[in-house]
Amino acid sequence: MAFDQPRIGFVGFGEVAYHFSTGLKKGGIRQILAYDKNADEITKGEIVRRRSKEAGVPLTPNLRHLVVESDVIFSAVWGNAALRVAGKCASIVRSGQLYCDINNTAPSVKTRGAEMLNARGAKYVDLALFVAPDRDRQRSFMLASGDGARLLRRIMAPYGMNPELVPGGAGKATTIKTLVNIYYKGIQALCLEVASSAWKVGVDPEALAPLLVKPVEALPKEDEMAFWIVRGIVHAERKAAELDGIIKAVREWGVKPVMLEATRKRLKSVVDSGLKGYIKSGGRRGKDGALLKAIGKAQKQKATLLV
Repeated sequence: MAFDQPRIGFVGFGEVAYHFSTGLKKGGIRQILAYDKNADEITKGEIVRRRSKEAGVPLTPNLRHLVVESDVIFSAVWGNAALRVAGKCASIVRSGQLYCDINNTAPSVKTRGAEMLNARGAKYVDLALFVAPDRDRQRSFMLASGDGARLLRRIMAPYGMNPELVPGGAGKATTIKTLVNIYYKGIQALCLEVASSAWKVGVDPEALAPLLVKPVEALPKEDEMAFWIVRGIVHAERKAAELDGIIKAVREWGVKPVMLEATRKRLKSVVDSGLKGYIKSGGRRGKDGALLKAIGKAQKQKATLLV
């Protein structure tokens, strides 16, 4: 592996891979490849191909090509596909490669993935991303654990990726994130439930913002409610899928995930409501407060959208 100019490969080219790629390119990385199973699809593939062109990251025809041509592999797929992708990569990797799993899934999935990759001589990094990467890109706050964590930081720090190391094996970083997510995923679903109830009784949800605990310190209090509701609607499908891993972890810890299961049910109801279409049809260019008002109007026009 060339430590001074590592070859980077992304399995999955969604939001995280796109923003990381653009940041790493600016940071000096010359070769970045990506493989996404949806790249050739008409609808889902359009955004993948557009991101690939914007980031200047070529899409490989298959997973084998990506793994063979990369020194550091980042798995950035949906959490429910993470173990399957790790298994496929394990059948291809060579000794000394770094496999970095940044997916939102259960800690036990990371542990099992590490076992498969380590058995083939690859080093495994459990990466836990705590913020959306659209602003700080590869410099976003992350925790890293596993036998490859220290090496990853050594290789990638010159290019702006400098995760905080957590003592312990694969699954430790994700365990910490899972504990944090129990709170934040619940907050998002609670805001959606408050909003749907407020709309039912003719109260503007934003009028409640000053009465609620402030969960995001960087946001002005008046923007907070809209922030959670809009993002809850836009990302409801992905967050519901991510909760599968969190619920799995909590069950494995011997705790009955009552609130988490309720949160997942709420997020799935948001997906079924079709509210995301109102945001996408408007291009999602307005401020969250304006979008929230538009959603409220949609609720009045069709009362069964979100129940």
